[in-house]
Amino acid sequence: MSKLLLLSLLITGLCMQSIGNPHGTTFHEKLKDYTGKAYDIRPQGKIVVYLFLSPECPLCRNYAPIVEKLSEKYKNVQFYGIISGRTFTKGQVGAYVKDFNLSFPVLMDPGKEVANSLKATVTPEALLVGSDGIEYYRGLIDDWVTGLGTKRAKTTQLYLDQSIQNLVAGVPIVTKTTPIGCLISNY
Repeated sequence: MSKLLLLSLLITGLCMQSIGNPHGTTFHEKLKDYTGKAYDIRPQGKIVVYLFLSPECPLCRNYAPIVEKLSEKYKNVQFYGIISGRTFTKGQVGAYVKDFNLSFPVLMDPGKEVANSLKATVTPEALLVGSDGIEYYRGLIDDWVTGLGTKRAKTTQLYLDQSIQNLVAGVPIVTKTTPIGCLISNY
């Protein structure tokens, strides 16, 4: 049993990535929201959820109320919505925020530095980073979507919620799922 535990800890350690200098690259630590307010998005001793979103992606529109509830449930976790690329105007991002009453900052990443640095590829895509700067979760918000255009009748796995819960409880487990969604715009 102790060999299995040691092997598990070794694999977990190898899977952990530091977000302080993610993937050996750098990105602007400050992004602005649609009003022009700047936010420093580094973990800085807090647990952070980065949510890559798109105002017109149907999945992002469906998941907006869910991620808002998560941000309300975990008040001590910093949530950042990130809209990458130059496709959307400040007005479109502001309308998305207002339409879904999002209380967490939704920031614009026009040059896609953050998306590229964190290797985000689709929307919605979630990354959970601990206060130590380690990435503990990446992927789907839950298992509702099974493929583009296909979904389950009922969600059975709350991946992001469970990962946050584990990290907050001091039982960090590194996990990953393959996100499904709209490709992040290349424009």
